[in-house]
Amino acid sequence: MWQVAIRSLDSMPQHLISRRQSLGLIGAGAVGSALLRAQAARLEFAAIDHIEFYVSDVDKSRDFFVRLFGNTVLKNTSASKKYLRLGSAYMAFEKPRTAGGAITVDHYSASIKSIDMAKVHAHLEARSIPFRDYPSGRDTAVTDPDGTRTQLSPEYGWSVLMPPNFTPEAVAMTEEPIFRPTGIEHILLNVTDPERSAAFYEKFFGPVTSRNNNRTWFQVGTSRIGLLKTPDGQKPGVNHYCVQAAAFDFEAAVKRLQAMGAKVEPAEVAGAPSFRDPDGSMMQVMGPRV
Repeated sequence: MWQVAIRSLDSMPQHLISRRQSLGLIGAGAVGSALLRAQAARLEFAAIDHIEFYVSDVDKSRDFFVRLFGNTVLKNTSASKKYLRLGSAYMAFEKPRTAGGAITVDHYSASIKSIDMAKVHAHLEARSIPFRDYPSGRDTAVTDPDGTRTQLSPEYGWSVLMPPNFTPEAVAMTEEPIFRPTGIEHILLNVTDPERSAAFYEKFFGPVTSRNNNRTWFQVGTSRIGLLKTPDGQKPGVNHYCVQAAAFDFEAAVKRLQAMGAKVEPAEVAGAPSFRDPDGSMMQVMGPRV
């Protein structure tokens, strides 16, 4: 509307413009400028907050992850869903909700500092990104061109997992966990068309921060999101996720992973073991950034 008003000003004889009209047109221009600034403002991300996936056996997965990362576990009192803390982040896992449902990652969450849902909605609407709010009203979700879902949520989601719906679950341990997790370092996504997906994610993550090894990376607070053209024989979705941990001995960690039956893969990054969980999902653990 303000653009139309300014064009009208250009074509209107000066002696016909009243002081009131002038102020109104100037005000409209100010409103328009403010709108453009709001549309241009970027969301300020904190980190990857959590990752949720479907597993074939909830307790088997729980015991596997506890041996890796420790026994800070919560259970959902109204569903067979478990949550395991990863420092400032967490993972959640449950059986598929429908018979024959896929064993796969359901979604991951990127947290926003001091989240204001009205501003998040305005940001997404200004960029023509469809979204769907969660029932809680404190987070929303967007879906990329390949169907991968990103949840946009408040910081430190673990803090909202409170009784009576979420209660601690005691899990005995016979030895110290292999890793001491501090958060989620990155998630790598398989995508059909990396450039199309990069254009989509730029709308809310901001500009691409690096390109290397056929991967396109976005910095998401202290975490990263990567895009990789879907390798032959794989499907679009999560290629792997990487947990950040306190310093550890690589060789000792690999031996313990093998002893517990994890399938260890060749390490892509020196000192960061890559291995598969009981359902074959790829994960990686990385020490502190130097």
